[in-house]
Amino acid sequence: MENFINIVFDTKQEVDDIVVSEVATSASNALLEEETGYELYDTEDGKTVLTVETHVQLDEQASNEVAEKIAHKLFDLGYNDFDIEVSV
Repeated sequence: MENFINIVFDTKQEVDDIVVSEVATSASNALLEEETGYELYDTEDGKTVLTVETHVQLDEQASNEVAEKIAHKLFDLGYNDFDIEVSV
């Protein structure tokens, strides 16, 4: 994936389709196509990573706006310990 959003949960998490859908909705200005690819995996140090492909390269301002929207949505869903990385 050339352009992406990584959400790194500090602990192993059960991430379901609802979370993926909410992240995609929150990042809608970066996702211009009907189908969006994503990967979900656990790291060796016990973290869960959700990587969502974006279809456009974001500048720093757009990246910050997307990260903020995703963070608010994840807080609403009850997640607290995570980092968001957006490729620029």
